[in-house]
Amino acid sequence: MKILRNSISDSEFYNYYLIDGNKKLGIIYCDNGDLYFTSFDRNQETDFFITKENMIIYNLFDALYESFKKGDVFQVSDYELSQCSDMFEKRRLYTRIAEANQNLKNSELYKKIFNDGKIIWISDDSISFDYRNADAMTISNEGEYYKLRFTYYENTFPNLRSIRIRNSRSRYKPFNALMMDFFKNLQNYNPDYHQICIEEYLYEQEKQRKLLK
Repeated sequence: MKILRNSISDSEFYNYYLIDGNKKLGIIYCDNGDLYFTSFDRNQETDFFITKENMIIYNLFDALYESFKKGDVFQVSDYELSQCSDMFEKRRLYTRIAEANQNLKNSELYKKIFNDGKIIWISDDSISFDYRNADAMTISNEGEYYKLRFTYYENTFPNLRSIRIRNSRSRYKPFNALMMDFFKNLQNYNPDYHQICIEEYLYEQEKQRKLLK
């Protein structure tokens, strides 16, 4: 898998393009302040696989998936801790955050966005709230890889098909914060300085062994 990183003018962010054969995935931050996942495919349904061929990218998607699975959207900040006068207040702060996350995980919204072990994100541009007839992205853990499935049902001939994650006014707020955390963590990766790790080496060896069979 080839990965390209392009700087965004007047921004501190980079856009990323993952290329696997004839398939391409764009993770793009636009000047409207929103994040887009783009498959660059004109089919109604298309899949993109995140394998251990690149462990940095794999681990980022693994962390994204786990963050949705756990539902821990709210975190205790350093500032909040600094405002606590003693250990009792700190414990109360952690308890309050834990309760807020648990309430969020018990909500109907959470059941919609994380269902049957899958992250189901209906585009914030989509009219429908039913992923079966909406523009949506599904992220599923397939064991040795993550599968991103893009479904485009609302726009027949768009110029560029994409799944939008709004920074504000998202239908999935506050879970959009987890998507933005993923994008911010992705910024630390420079594909020009990628070093192969043992997991990637073993993945390639296993891949070659299967091809020889």
